[in-house]
Amino acid sequence: MGRPERPLDGTGGPITEFARDLRALRRRAGNPSYRELARTALFAPSVLSTAASGHRLPTLPVTLAFVAACGGDRAAWERRWRSVAGEAGAAGGTAAVPEPREEPPPEVDAADPWPLSRVMSNLARPAQLPMGSSTFVGRGQALANAAMLVGRPGPVRLPLMVSGPIGVGKTAFALRLADVVSSEFPDGQLYADMGNCEPGTHSTYQIMRGFLRALGVPAPLVPDDPIQRIGMYRSLLAQRRLFVLLENVTDEGQVRPLLARAAHSQVVLTSRARLLGLDDAHRVDLDAFARHESLELVGRIVGAERVESEYAAASAVAEICGDLPLAINIVGRKIAARPEWALAHTAGMLADRDRLIDSLCVGDVNVRDRFSAAYERLSTAGRQAVHELGIGGAGWTTAVALAASLGVRVDEADDALESLVDAGLLTRASVAGRYRVSTLVGVFAEHVRHEAAQLGSPLRDRRAQREAPGVDCSVPPMLPVNAARPLNEPRTQRAFGAMERTGETA
Repeated sequence: MGRPERPLDGTGGPITEFARDLRALRRRAGNPSYRELARTALFAPSVLSTAASGHRLPTLPVTLAFVAACGGDRAAWERRWRSVAGEAGAAGGTAAVPEPREEPPPEVDAADPWPLSRVMSNLARPAQLPMGSSTFVGRGQALANAAMLVGRPGPVRLPLMVSGPIGVGKTAFALRLADVVSSEFPDGQLYADMGNCEPGTHSTYQIMRGFLRALGVPAPLVPDDPIQRIGMYRSLLAQRRLFVLLENVTDEGQVRPLLARAAHSQVVLTSRARLLGLDDAHRVDLDAFARHESLELVGRIVGAERVESEYAAASAVAEICGDLPLAINIVGRKIAARPEWALAHTAGMLADRDRLIDSLCVGDVNVRDRFSAAYERLSTAGRQAVHELGIGGAGWTTAVALAASLGVRVDEADDALESLVDAGLLTRASVAGRYRVSTLVGVFAEHVRHEAAQLGSPLRDRRAQREAPGVDCSVPPMLPVNAARPLNEPRTQRAFGAMERTGETA
């Protein structure tokens, strides 16, 4: 038990009366210690003790935090505070101050003695997650693994990092995961698209402010000081069972303040980058669909019977799209909007490499914009690496090959390729040292290389590069394999041949 408070001066003015009433409110709430009050009020115990000392009028945020932690009527106490502040500011202001009208304090449960926590939990249940996809397919094993990681017992729930290339369906996966584990997080969901944030941490603190307001913290109680704001957010995250989704994270600094040691709340991040600077995070890496998942998605959108009747054409569409969920979803919606189109007709149109990227557009969703946004954020070395990916239609490359093409050291080429992985334009192949170039990225790389050449961008002479000292010229600049097949690859041609034999191209 803490030491008794110093008695108040019985002849004091309105400030003394204000402090006396704060003490009475605290007694009606069960007389918790100031250290115990601080856990809910989120102000230091010394600040709360001073508020009831009678030496000076506490600030309005401190008053409201004190009152709320004791279960008092915040509106009545705010009116009371403003009245006392006005009297104290006037010369000789010692007029009597009316007693605030207090609502009966809530019953105090020994297991849950702090009314504010209980009241806020009952009233503030945010549901900020956007709509998920009604055509979500596949990812069964990845979802099971992620749900297992989220449900793993322990003193702290580690953040879950969902990464993968552009258009692979990271957000759709995270939203489906939220549905799967929703019963574990009854206090609600918070959501923020970090891709819309300006560089730096200011936007992160603004998002945190919005989260606190969504969790029921009154605007006057949201601290202006960033450190105090982080502390309040993390404290509430530790007290609640919340699912927090932070989408399109660009770097570690954006989200560090939003991570917390919480035993019951789960933070899920989605990012093209792997964010290797984050310690102690569970990781789920998504890749392009398996072919049967691609065909299932097409069937969900245009009808399973159409896929069954034009199976070879549907498979050719998935092949051209590189089994990328975003591209297949776009093509499926375009086919569904034109039911008179045969799937073979769509496959034929997509086979035109010059028009392929621009064909993958429906409404405000398109593949080119996403690739272009990632390309524009690359360094000069990263852009030069993209240009090299557009040569020869190769399905993969290596750091040695890129170094030979650009006339740079192998470690510099490796750094450039790693930057493309974090930009969502490349993925690591199953063979060590190789990077897989998808069909769509290869076509996009051809376009930007051509555009750069038209604009007079300084692309080095390849022959001179290969003669640069220290470069192993025995390795060809690009080593094509069928990890991502060009449109003229035999398997794709066989698919079109099968379509012709069955009359699907008619």
